[in-house]
Amino acid sequence: MNDSELNPEIPIIPPETDEAAEPAPVENSHFKWYILQAHTGYEKRVKLTIEKQLEIKGLQHLVGEIFIPSEEVTRSKGGKQRVVTQKYFPGYLLLHMDLQEDLWHLIIKTNRVTGFVGRKHHEENRYIPPIPLSNEELMAIKEQIDSGFQQASVEEEFVREQKVMITEGPFSNFSGVIDEISHERGKLKVLVSIFGRPTPVEVDFDKVVKA
Repeated sequence: MNDSELNPEIPIIPPETDEAAEPAPVENSHFKWYILQAHTGYEKRVKLTIEKQLEIKGLQHLVGEIFIPSEEVTRSKGGKQRVVTQKYFPGYLLLHMDLQEDLWHLIIKTNRVTGFVGRKHHEENRYIPPIPLSNEELMAIKEQIDSGFQQASVEEEFVREQKVMITEGPFSNFSGVIDEISHERGKLKVLVSIFGRPTPVEVDFDKVVKA
């Protein structure tokens, strides 16, 4: 019989371990995705401003992510390729956050912000929680980005045997049909009629329009 059995007030201390057990991560069930509308072309500036204000006000813990749905797309111009960021929804940002009144006011008062999508928000500066994105809506956006939707739409802009008109260069205003497409070089081979004979002319993607 040990002392703890003789005296129930003496606690039994478990043996010490070398490593402290890490607590399991707790998922905040209040975090939801919301759509914020801003002036088109100022999405990134709005994102940076909100992040800075969160830091100043000490509210970083309420926002998990500010996301501008976009994709890196390869464009061709002047025979040269360049990678640009193509936005899926110009003028909109997605915010994953635990939206509370003080956070709502901070975001609404950010320069170039129009408001949240889902409710009226500027009525007497009164806090009215917007409607968050559903899981189905969020998955649809993610699937578009994962599938490279924007790049695919660029690549499918032209197809063989499509009729186009050349807009620049020595063959400007000539019409013809596409014979070859080079996505790697950003060029088309267009068959135009010169002296009654089809003649291949190589042009950049951005120097033709659909006829």
